[in-house]
Amino acid sequence: MYDLGYIYQLDKSKLPNVESNLIPALQHPAADPNRDFTVPWQAGMTGLIVRTDLAPGVDSICDLFDPQYAGKVSMLTELRDSVPMTLKCMGIDPDTATTDQWLAAVDKIEAAARSGQIRRFTGNDYIRDLATGSVAIALGWSGDAVQMQKDDPNIQFVMPKEGCMLWSTSMEIPVGAPDPQAALEWMNYVYDPKVQADIAEYVNYVTPVAGVKQILAKRDPELARNQLIFPSPDYTRNCTFEPVLGGAQGDQVTEAFENAING
Repeated sequence: MYDLGYIYQLDKSKLPNVESNLIPALQHPAADPNRDFTVPWQAGMTGLIVRTDLAPGVDSICDLFDPQYAGKVSMLTELRDSVPMTLKCMGIDPDTATTDQWLAAVDKIEAAARSGQIRRFTGNDYIRDLATGSVAIALGWSGDAVQMQKDDPNIQFVMPKEGCMLWSTSMEIPVGAPDPQAALEWMNYVYDPKVQADIAEYVNYVTPVAGVKQILAKRDPELARNQLIFPSPDYTRNCTFEPVLGGAQGDQVTEAFENAING
């Protein structure tokens, strides 16, 4: 979007809360190193969401490819989740993977899909599949797991031994927006730690705003201790940020992945 001139450069003088409260881990992403165009909305982790009563002992991304769970696993339609996690299963660092290695990971996913190992590729509609037991292991997002655990304690987010994918969604202002000033005011508003505490309490994803944990420690100590909302460096030690795939490599891998999940 930036390369095509579709988004405004942000006026940071209108974003004092963002400048003061954006957590260090999200300040310099590869796609927008100085946060000149984007402000994180929420962040999270991609890992395994497991029905522990149906798949006890799961601890690896490779368990998605274990024949004993054939037809009882799902993966995500999101390329930057499913393919890098498969690379991790293969012992390959997504940050340094070659195009051939990316394509080999896609081939592994495609073979699992064709064999019936993977039940289907989903957005967060894996929530329904886990609830009914039609899926035992889903590649899924941390905030969903927090909410699902409230209804069924057998559903747990499992941090794979190979690590997770870290990501953040972002707010941008498209060129031609009727009221950019209102958008800036909104971004600044939700970076007030008190406002963000309400959001974190509701959505249960990793908050990008400093100071929220201290507020929730008084209001909801259990939530403040939750590693899925406030992950420690040790908890995420093997995790990597979703890679930016661009240019010819991005086109090639994207086409291969779309063919693999839709073919």
